[in-house]
Amino acid sequence: MDPFKPMIDEILRAGLDAPRKQRHTVKRIFARLSDEHTMIDVSYQVVRAYVAARKPEIRTEAGHGPAEVFVPQSHRPGMEAEADFGEVAIRLRGTTP
Repeated sequence: MDPFKPMIDEILRAGLDAPRKQRHTVKRIFARLSDEHTMIDVSYQVVRAYVAARKPEIRTEAGHGPAEVFVPQSHRPGMEAEADFGEVAIRLRGTTP
């Protein structure tokens, strides 16, 4: 896998500025390496694991920030609207629907 890492990194870097539909998928990266560079002894799962680990690192190195952001939220009881779900019976003018 080591000889192919720079090629995979270059493909991922090229995809940073490409529209979403034009970026290489792991399947396409694997096919390209197999066809163009005669990669034989490396499995799809190994390439997939490398791309999954390396893609966020390349985004960060390029200044695109982290791929995912988590913002913790806290809601104190009674500070915002609350709703409870249950059954309600309403009488309108003495009749029950």
